[in-house]
Amino acid sequence: MRVAAAGCRRAVCLAWLLLAAFPATAGYRFETGVYLGEADLMADWAAALARHRADESLLEDCLAALEACPAHLRGVHALVSRAAGLGAAERVQLVNRYVNRRPYRNDRPVEVESRVAETLVRLSGRWSSLTEFLARGGDCQDYATAKYHLLRRLGFAAEDLRVVVTRERGARGHHALLAVRFDDGAVWLLDSDNAIYRDGKPFGTRFVFAINEQSVWDHEPGTGAWRSTPETPEREEAS
Repeated sequence: MRVAAAGCRRAVCLAWLLLAAFPATAGYRFETGVYLGEADLMADWAAALARHRADESLLEDCLAALEACPAHLRGVHALVSRAAGLGAAERVQLVNRYVNRRPYRNDRPVEVESRVAETLVRLSGRWSSLTEFLARGGDCQDYATAKYHLLRRLGFAAEDLRVVVTRERGARGHHALLAVRFDDGAVWLLDSDNAIYRDGKPFGTRFVFAINEQSVWDHEPGTGAWRSTPETPEREEAS
């Protein structure tokens, strides 16, 4: 019995050490990271934003009248109608479920020289716009981008949304999630497997960089050579 008790004490000590090494609250923080510049710093991301803006009139027509919706956009009409009157957390959960039902499609990963990290970033070669993703599905970065645009449509400010690219310990590539900040300061990370990390993050991951329609931030330690202004822009209140 003494041996068993000693083993239990060692197990408890080990558990406390693990909790200390990987705190549950080590989630994404919007105030961290090094501001690098405007969104067009990443040409492929800027191109996807331009294609999304070009489709805005199609989305507006779809929301105005269901009969104007192509088949792949009718769900957006229903989503926006259903979101009316919901609280912020409920809108986020609704969008997360809706987007994650779309088919996952692996693009061929490529390694590209990134101006937001000192290492190669392994992602698909092309970011999808919202309408492109809803028509054919996509991979993790496209899921995060689609959630970004839908939450913007539902009233979230750009300053409270970021597509965050992470690196998982031992993984060959990178992974993208959407970070959402609420009025009370809480931050949720939305994953493509329906997981929602409330002020936490997937075990064993580190943040590499983050983007939204306005800016790019670096989260890699020791980087920031491409920083074009010394400060992160101040958060603006949602209109």
